[in-house]
Amino acid sequence: ERAAGGAPVVALSAKRGDGLAEVAALLEPGATAVLVGQSGVGKSTLLNALLGQEAEATGALAGDGRGQHTTTWRRLWRLPGGAMLVDGPGIRELQLWEPGGVAASFADLAELAAGCRFGDCGHGSEPGCAVRAAVEAGTLEQGRLDSFHKLSREAAALQARHDAAARMAAQRTAKTLARAQRDFQKRRGR
Repeated sequence: ERAAGGAPVVALSAKRGDGLAEVAALLEPGATAVLVGQSGVGKSTLLNALLGQEAEATGALAGDGRGQHTTTWRRLWRLPGGAMLVDGPGIRELQLWEPGGVAASFADLAELAAGCRFGDCGHGSEPGCAVRAAVEAGTLEQGRLDSFHKLSREAAALQARHDAAARMAAQRTAKTLARAQRDFQKRRGR
């Protein structure tokens, strides 16, 4: 839970039913959730357990005990409690949709960062970094800080793409207006 920034973590076994009630309680009516993980990790098995029926095909374990790729398409399922759940083949990661998601996901780091010596601390090698001090003290997981840095880089790249797209759109609009103005002046001058 510390590595997940306070998000609920549930140990479960879909086969035995361990933790299913806790997971089902997290899936509120009207909410939509996505099963994320590599192929063969048991996403469809978990879906079936939450549905209370064998609705999605699952495969047997390979000889080495690992799961096998079985699901070949995405589908949105309505769970008995009213939540919606997306199951699909091998969804390994999600990407940022909007840059502001990083701050919301790492409020704990923002709170620690208030104690940094410098207001623009990047939480790397700067002196007086309260975030690095928390990692060194063991109150913040290094993996959490690594995730913050990775998502911050992704957010910056996303913002740069948005900014570039906005600049290009503004340039196209300006060119269109200039062309229209020239055409109007030519017609008026006749």
